[in-house]
Amino acid sequence: MADVLSQQEIDALLSALNSGELEASDVSEKNQKVKVYDFKHAMRYSKEQLRSITRIHENFTRLLTSYLSAQLRTFIQIDIDLVEQVNYQEFIASIPSKTILNIFDVQPMNGKMVIEINPQVAYAVLERLLGGGQGDPTARDGGLTEIETILIQKVFSKAFDMYQNVWENIEDIKVRWEAIESNPQFMQIASPNETVIVIALRTTIGEIEGRMTLCIPHLIVEPMLPKLTAHQWFSSMAKTNVPKQPEKIKKSLESIKVPIITEIGRAKLPVSDLLNLQIGDVIGIDTGKLHVKVDHLTRFLGNPGLLNGHYAVQIDQVAYSEGDDE
Repeated sequence: MADVLSQQEIDALLSALNSGELEASDVSEKNQKVKVYDFKHAMRYSKEQLRSITRIHENFTRLLTSYLSAQLRTFIQIDIDLVEQVNYQEFIASIPSKTILNIFDVQPMNGKMVIEINPQVAYAVLERLLGGGQGDPTARDGGLTEIETILIQKVFSKAFDMYQNVWENIEDIKVRWEAIESNPQFMQIASPNETVIVIALRTTIGEIEGRMTLCIPHLIVEPMLPKLTAHQWFSSMAKTNVPKQPEKIKKSLESIKVPIITEIGRAKLPVSDLLNLQIGDVIGIDTGKLHVKVDHLTRFLGNPGLLNGHYAVQIDQVAYSEGDDE
């Protein structure tokens, strides 16, 4: 806390100024901490809130890496390059004039967010999806064809089904793919001076490297700001990570359906007899205990019978397999 002058000290200071013993220039302001604030670049998020947002998107990059690896069947590496707050105009100025922009509608905030996919990354994705090898994306100078647009839409609309999952500990949001655009000047998801969060993702697909950049307007993040503190973050994570009670697990397992097959008997025939079988022929089988199989493994032995007019099996013995605890 800054030192507060007493009334006696104030009177002595004024008296020294009036008598000439002290000049006004001698009252130094060098110890006063003054911070320049630019209202055109208003910083709405604290460092703690940005750290929470970074942790959320680290989870998203892991999910996105696994998803794209499965879709493209090649080496994928996605890492967060930076997370910062800028105004929307600066974000638009920082991305190429010809790029690929996937726009998403976010509810219940009634806002829109966008992921900018560098053409190198987008063309590398399309090469793999269309059966190509490691094609050179720099050879492409045109826009997306209609088929390529649909492919990019499908890949990233499914990818962002996972995006709402990483926010579930903070807020229940719904993300829906809305449109694809190639010119940033035609995309208006926020006012030019509105603060947005920019998350740059360094992306490697095989031997191709590029960037994907996520832009989230303040309108979307604002309702969640009180929950983006470290205390709220870890408390919400602790609640979701509490293991289920054994009773709940057992109850869930009880509702699972498994196939059960009863083997009536077995018979052995020479191949010559098998080839000569005709309609009406009778095959003799062993008439021992019936084998009741669960998922193709014999688990019970029983006897045939009838129940309410239907064939049935009466369990007579439990059959243990190797490795079971008797």
